[in-house]
Amino acid sequence: MTAPRNTSSRGSKRLYSWRDEAYWSVTTIIGGGVPKPALLPWGIKMVAEAAVEMADTLPAMVAADREGAIRFLKGSPYAKRDKAADLGTLVHEAAEAHALGRPMPPVTADVRPYLDSFERFLADFTPEIIATEASVYNRSEHYAGTLDMIARLMLPQSECLVPKTYILDAKSGKDVYPEVGLQLAAYRNAEFIGLPDGSEGPMPAVDGALALHLTVNGYRLIEVRCDYEVYRSFLYAREVFRWQETTSKTVLGAEYGALVEQKQEALL
Repeated sequence: MTAPRNTSSRGSKRLYSWRDEAYWSVTTIIGGGVPKPALLPWGIKMVAEAAVEMADTLPAMVAADREGAIRFLKGSPYAKRDKAADLGTLVHEAAEAHALGRPMPPVTADVRPYLDSFERFLADFTPEIIATEASVYNRSEHYAGTLDMIARLMLPQSECLVPKTYILDAKSGKDVYPEVGLQLAAYRNAEFIGLPDGSEGPMPAVDGALALHLTVNGYRLIEVRCDYEVYRSFLYAREVFRWQETTSKTVLGAEYGALVEQKQEALL
């Protein structure tokens, strides 16, 4: 998986660096600041499916290395997640190369149907691409991210086609979820684009946001709300993430129970 420029990782969390300053990534903030009640049932299901798929070999694995079998089953949800993430990255790279007329990376059989769907989107809407894979930063709120595309295209409104500029995010997962609004609202409110030569370019003004859901059978182009109310929700999620990542580690201080007991014993 190719990481965006100027990034580093702390475990599964991503940081951007710009001019000796560190910025948490937008997706890391959302991942750590927005509750995911469906995640636990999904993880349980993935472990159960892995155990059933290995019904013939699992007893022997347990007999040979019980702890190893447990580690394998515990890791099964992450293996499936990482495989999906790798596929998503390949789809993004192929779509970007196609849109910009660059040499195509190797396209596997898994990726080809998604690229076909992206080509169908390009043929249907002929977007004018303004920026792609741009790293954007908000110095005031201290976050950064890499947007897929800023493009100008025409969508039907009030029985006519109206050209507008959109932040567009391509998704190749099972579905498109409301959290994409938080992501695109954060990008929309970025203060500048970090250019490859180290200079800062202006963040283009946009009229709205779109999610392009690529599937093996076609695509869905979905309008995404990214107004100030949604952006404010992103900032709330950022504060929850900040609590989890830093503030919570400073809350509990010195312990005095033992000293109190020693003083009581001394008085006796």
